[in-house]
Amino acid sequence: GAVCSLAFVSQKYSTAMSFASMAPAPLEALWCFATSFSGGKSIEVAVEEGKGTLQTSLLKLSVRTDEPHDKGLATKPSACGTCSLMAISCLVTLMIGLAFCFTATPATQTATELFPPPPLYHVYATSYYDAGLQQGRLARERIHGWFAVAEMKHRFKWASQAGSATFAQLKQDNAKVFPAYVQEMRGIADGAGVTMDQIWVANLINEIDAIISQEDKGTFVLPWSMQHCSDEYGVSSQGYEAGFAHGHNDDWSAEVGPYLYWLAISPTTGAKERVNRCAGLAYPGTLVGWAPAWNAHGMFFTQNSLMPMVTRRSGLGVAFTQRHAICDTAGIDEAIASVKQPGWSSGASLNLVDVSNKRMVNVEVWMDTNSVLEITPATGNYSHFNEYKHLRTASGATIDSPLIRKSDPRQGRSDSLPPVVNTEDIRSRLSDPLIYRKNKTLITTILNGTTGTLDVWCCGVPATQAPPHYSWSLTSFFDTD
Repeated sequence: GAVCSLAFVSQKYSTAMSFASMAPAPLEALWCFATSFSGGKSIEVAVEEGKGTLQTSLLKLSVRTDEPHDKGLATKPSACGTCSLMAISCLVTLMIGLAFCFTATPATQTATELFPPPPLYHVYATSYYDAGLQQGRLARERIHGWFAVAEMKHRFKWASQAGSATFAQLKQDNAKVFPAYVQEMRGIADGAGVTMDQIWVANLINEIDAIISQEDKGTFVLPWSMQHCSDEYGVSSQGYEAGFAHGHNDDWSAEVGPYLYWLAISPTTGAKERVNRCAGLAYPGTLVGWAPAWNAHGMFFTQNSLMPMVTRRSGLGVAFTQRHAICDTAGIDEAIASVKQPGWSSGASLNLVDVSNKRMVNVEVWMDTNSVLEITPATGNYSHFNEYKHLRTASGATIDSPLIRKSDPRQGRSDSLPPVVNTEDIRSRLSDPLIYRKNKTLITTILNGTTGTLDVWCCGVPATQAPPHYSWSLTSFFDTD
């Protein structure tokens, strides 16, 4: 009899299967109905699969006839046969579409990843330099890719030309206070095969961007679509013992997405230097601690970038002060004291969660001033975006430009909705279309403070549309060291 073979592909479908297992029962009947057009001749469908993902598209429909030909009769095309073949083709196409609707997972139905999930690199180091060297080697291609993006090239140009004097001063100030981190950065540069100045720029992005905006004589206003990060805190009305949670959207330009990675650092036995256990999201070439990060004592940290109207052309960088606060302290009070040190070049909003001691704090810093807001059961909930909320100048004036808030709907949207109190509330809030930003929100983290579980979504997929890409226990993350 005639045998038809059909090869087809889906853009994203990861379940290994044959067509028989793919088709729901109603489609089997439809298939039998289709084969009846061929006079009972069997038709088979083959699904090609490679490495968990179905490959390239609807390719071909081929007919092979095994019946003997009647040599005594001349053959000619049959109008009825042509119609049958067309009918079969249409039905097969319909069946394929229905099959995918029945069998695709919720994630594949509602969300498409913009880039693959960032990998986790866990390095065991004898020194800060060794930790950096291993990071540079593991992430070499990602670092080179990020450094080739236009926005990074713009920063490199500023640091070598118009901003060279400021850049030199910032390097000097931070090298004096954080010499161990400079050794780690040197290791990153050596491992990745890039210059030390490039690594310095990657770790001074907050300060460089703030200064560049001020060099435009106040005419530069960061549009809300380019602003970075959203945070939501929630505490049960019965208090921390009954439950608390924190959520964060990490926003940046989509160009960096494919180059992100997670990095965990642990000391080797007999390490030459004190290397503290610390882990977090790494923007290529940066120290752990600038983006979401945690330590071995149950401390979790995120940051909201802020754009004050005045920034020093010297002083400490946020990447360095934050690294010290989350990676080199044991508790929330020690971390708060660390970030309150004066001498910052610019400022930031810092979100600290202490799972072990059941506390959450927001700290706003600007140069030599700071404000600490403890999230209490009476507070219930709190949110923070890219603006100063509880820190003001000595005269009571706002620190950042009010024009930024004018075009940013996130705070107003969050305030208009019911307070969040648990992880499910935060999941919904951070996925709201006026808060979650397609092509800008790269990572979502939600920490259940009661269980210590950190769930992570990434790659342009809102938290309400798929299970988490990663789920880690902060209380046991380093237990296998």
